[in-house]
Amino acid sequence: MNFPRIVVMIEYGLQAGLALVGAGMVIWAMADAARRPAGIFDAHTNQTKPTWLLILGGALIFGLGSAALTIFLGGRMGLFGLAAIVAAGVYLAGPKRQFELWA
Repeated sequence: MNFPRIVVMIEYGLQAGLALVGAGMVIWAMADAARRPAGIFDAHTNQTKPTWLLILGGALIFGLGSAALTIFLGGRMGLFGLAAIVAAGVYLAGPKRQFELWA
């Protein structure tokens, strides 16, 4: 089936926008986790600071890689890019929120 060119352009724009928002979200989560002291992780979460930095570091690699591939090569977001967004979302909705509630 041959789609009109405008539909393909809209799909590419949505994929690129999602990739950029996801990359920004992963960068935000990584920066927040890196600036927090290690003791606060032990007091308010089930994971340690190095564990969260490892999870978010992997998400950063996959998120930025997926964003670059999506934007520069016109691909799709892919499973690894979505997994990176989910990892950042879990951190931002879980531990970061706990830190702000108990600060």
